[in-house]
Amino acid sequence: MSKKTVVLLIGIIISVSVLAAGCTFNLGNPTAPASPTNTYDSAKGFSIKYPPDWTKDEPKNGAISVLFGMPTNNDTENLNVQVWNLSANETLQSRTAVLLPAVQGFSDFTQIEAVNTNLAGNPAYKVVYTANIGGDLLKLTQIWTVKNGKEYIITYKAAPNNYDTYASTAQQMIDSFNIK
Repeated sequence: MSKKTVVLLIGIIISVSVLAAGCTFNLGNPTAPASPTNTYDSAKGFSIKYPPDWTKDEPKNGAISVLFGMPTNNDTENLNVQVWNLSANETLQSRTAVLLPAVQGFSDFTQIEAVNTNLAGNPAYKVVYTANIGGDLLKLTQIWTVKNGKEYIITYKAAPNNYDTYASTAQQMIDSFNIK
């Protein structure tokens, strides 16, 4: 037997041995995102469910009433709720006429979807888009409605590569939103 044949046979034997031993590797299958089971009740007249593996923050200052941080631990990726007091004559249509151009003004704005919809049983408007916000390219869904002199805005935002991973969880959270 030639030296070349012996080396080839040893290589085949080693390969077969490794396969027979069940040598495998983890492809990094991520666990499915958790479903919203915790309930947040706001003094601002709404409630929303959120998953136990998302953080909850109630900023003391600013427009955001509550911010739910995704398990990615990236501060720019979250779902947040804003509540604004409106004057008596403001409607969903008048607020959409203000909010939509503001959204379209973001750097690198690309609209994916813009539709009339419902939020907490009320007529609402939803826009899905990508934009550069604060130096980060993000994909966002924003949905807003007007009820009892208040505007409720829910924003889900994530890096484009994480957006789809948590989109169904974010939609479940949006679907759980209730105005009291």
